[in-house]
Parts: sequence; structure tokens; C-alpha cells
Amino acid sequence: MTLQEASQSFHIDMETLCFYERSNLLQGKKGKDGQNDYTVSELQHVLQFGGFLKMGMDPHTLKHFMELVESKTDTSMEQIRILRTYRYQLIEEIHDKQQALDQLDYLIHEIKCRNEKGG
Repeated sequence: MTLQEASQSFHIDMETLCFYERSNLLQGKKGKDGQNDYTVSELQHVLQFGGFLKMGMDPHTLKHFMELVESKTDTSMEQIRILRTYRYQLIEEIHDKQQALDQLDYLIHEIKCRNEKGG
């Protein structure tokens, strides 16, 4: 399947698929027409890539993670280690955002109180 076909089949824009290809997340094999041809199995992983990248996983780590997933040996502990790393990062980001939100709420409260007291 070409990137164009994958884009239509999986409803993923070409720019995103080209990014995955440039990042070596998609390998494919050169076809007779010079275009890369991708297996359906390889392209099904594309549906997961966006979520992993959104959680902050860089393309290099994502490629390594997907290699672990496809490994013929048991790599579950390494997979869990990688996922936990990003889980902890997300928790820290959530904590930081919560602190910022609390500060905003405090400022809003202070302004309301000041206005209710007449200035």
C-alpha cells in the first residue's frame, strides 16, 4: 500500500504520514514504480503513533518501542519501563498545569473580592 492509499484508507493526512516516513517509523519497501510500499500490519501501527507522540514520546523512542512490540522475544518489562517513563512525565505536566490553574483561580477570586468591597 502506498502512502496515498494509506492516507485514504486510514484517514490520516499525507503530511503526518510523510513525517512518520522521515522519522523512520515507516520503513516500507521500494516498489517497481519507485514508491515505497507498506504492509497493512505496518500501517496499522500508524494509528497508535499519534497517541504516543502526543504523550511526549520522541520518534526515536517510538521506533524502539515498536521494535520491542514486534520482537519475537519477551520484551514486556522494557515496554513497561518506557511507558512508565512517559506516564511519570505526563503526571508532572498535569501537576504543573494544576498549579498554574490554581494560581489563576486565586487571582480571579482576589479580583472578585476586591470588586465586591468597592475597589
